[in-house]
Amino acid sequence: QGDPIPEDIYEILGGGSVRSISDLQRALRIDSVEEDSSSLTLNATQPGENPVALSRERRSLDALAAAETAVLAECKTREVVFEISRNMVDSTNANFVVWPPCVEVQRCSGCCNNRNVQCRPTQIRVRHVQVNKIEFVQRKPKFKKVVVPLEDHVQCRCEAVFRPPPRNIRPGPREQRRLSPSFTTAAVSQRQRVRRPPAQKRKHKKYKHVNDKKVLKEILIA
Repeated sequence: QGDPIPEDIYEILGGGSVRSISDLQRALRIDSVEEDSSSLTLNATQPGENPVALSRERRSLDALAAAETAVLAECKTREVVFEISRNMVDSTNANFVVWPPCVEVQRCSGCCNNRNVQCRPTQIRVRHVQVNKIEFVQRKPKFKKVVVPLEDHVQCRCEAVFRPPPRNIRPGPREQRRLSPSFTTAAVSQRQRVRRPPAQKRKHKKYKHVNDKKVLKEILIA
């Protein structure tokens, strides 16, 4: 396994100047691209070499030579297929058919050689097209022209991707008081200090007029 990719390599690849393998070689200051070492011995047959393995290596090299060089899909506008939904034509009715059901629009796509940027539109144009809304009345088709807006991307650019920082969820004042040890201890000690008088010493409101404690005790016991 290779070493981790340095961060400056991502900056070089994301600069926009690397569009081909030769540009990549110049950016990384590489003289040539390394090839399979097995290709160096294919032209010279050596004693004891397996002819089946040699034939397999020749076929793989022939396939490599016949394959075309990959080209970077740069950030630009391209034609894509866009489906015209019935909601775009009439959001209050679903008993109809749209024709044509899909059209071509221009949209930004491509890679930016950098994980921190994405291909995004910098200029957008809205154009209007006519589509057919086909309804069936008494089993007979009824055509109606409807104008639908379409969005085309005009210009594109690799722009930085905004990633919001992670949010730290902190407890509110009530939760802090609930979780605070000092608050809990103080509340418990406060409750312990508050003592109610014994039940027998409290006078009943109904017998406030009785001044003799002995008589009052006999009334309450009875």
